[in-house]
Amino acid sequence: MTDTLTKTLIDGAEVAHTDSGAGGEPILLIHGGGLADWMTPLAAELRGHRVIRMVRAGYSGGPVPDTLTIADHARHAATLLDRLDAAPAHVVAYSSSAAIALQLAVDSPSRVRTLCLLEPPLVDALADPSDVDDLRAAFGPVIGAAMAATARGDHAAAFDTFMPLVCGPRYREVMDDVLGAAVVADAASRSGSFFTSEIPALNAWTFDPAVPRPVVLVQGGDSPPATHRLIAHLAGLLPQATVETVANATHLMPLTAPATLAALISRVTAEGRRQERKAETPVTA
Repeated sequence: MTDTLTKTLIDGAEVAHTDSGAGGEPILLIHGGGLADWMTPLAAELRGHRVIRMVRAGYSGGPVPDTLTIADHARHAATLLDRLDAAPAHVVAYSSSAAIALQLAVDSPSRVRTLCLLEPPLVDALADPSDVDDLRAAFGPVIGAAMAATARGDHAAAFDTFMPLVCGPRYREVMDDVLGAAVVADAASRSGSFFTSEIPALNAWTFDPAVPRPVVLVQGGDSPPATHRLIAHLAGLLPQATVETVANATHLMPLTAPATLAALISRVTAEGRRQERKAETPVTA
C-alpha cells in the first residue's frame, strides 16, 4: 500500500486519496471530522482488498467551497469511485462521515455494495429522540466555545475544546501515540472548516432511512448510553441493518482497535458476497 496522497478537483473542491491498488473488492474509507488520518491505521490493517482512503474536501489543504452540504460530500465520494473505476465499493465511514455514507447509498446505490458505519454522530437527525434535548444541552455550549475560538483564528483551541466531548479526556494522548504529535498538531491547526462548514452542514442534513444496501452499525462497548441508543434507533429504521459491538472500545476505535475493525469489515464484505450470490441464484421448483 502506498501512503502517497493523490489530489483531484471535484466540482471545484479538492479531495485526495490513497489507493492500495491491490486485488479484491474495493473498500472506500471515509474519515470523520477534524482529522484526515482517522482511518489511516485501519487502512494499514485491511488486506486482501483494494483499499481507497478518501481525504475529504476541507482536509487536503486545497480549495473548498464555503457551503458544502452532506450531499456534496456524498457526490464527491461517488465521483471518486467512478474516476478510480472502483464502484461498487464496500463503504466504511466513521463518525460524521456516516451521514455522508448514508447519503451516498441513497443518492448513488449503484456505487455501494455495503455500508459499515463506525459510531455515527450524535446529531438530531440520527439520535434517539429521547436523547435530543440532553444532547443539545451538552453539545451546544461546547460547540459555541469552539466556534468562538475558530472566529478568533485559534483553530487548535477549537479542536481541543470539541474533541474531549466526543472522544474522552485521553483523546490527545491516544491520537499522538498512534498518529504522531506533529500530525495531530497540524490537523488541529487546520481544523477551522470542520467548525465553520462541516458541523453546520451536518446539522442541516435530513436523514433518509430508505437505504437500499446492507448496513452494519458498529458501536464501542465502552461508549456512552446515548451512542448505544442511537445505534439501536438506527437499526430499527434501516431496512437491512445489523449491529456489531467492539469490546472495550470507545469513539476512538479507529485508532485503538484497527485490527479488530479490519477483521469485522472482512466479515462484512464476505457476508455481502454471500448475499449477492444468493440473490443471483435462480430459484427452481
